[in-house]
Amino acid sequence: MKSEQTTTPTTRDIRLDLISMNEWRVCDRRFPEADSRCVLGFIERREFRYEVTSVRQPGSVTTFGSLATATGSFSG
Repeated sequence: MKSEQTTTPTTRDIRLDLISMNEWRVCDRRFPEADSRCVLGFIERREFRYEVTSVRQPGSVTTFGSLATATGSFSG
């Protein structure tokens, strides 16, 4: 059985922290905020799309059509 540290978060595990009107920090609820594993990435709204940057794939940006789909990209 995999430990919490290595399993992909479920939709329930994900929390969005509003940074600005167009930006969210994506966090894993299973870890305390002070734990670096808590931050999964960031979502930024740009006109009619949402850009996802994952801390697991630095420099890579993926685009989605909705906030829900962008958020779901962090879950397994």
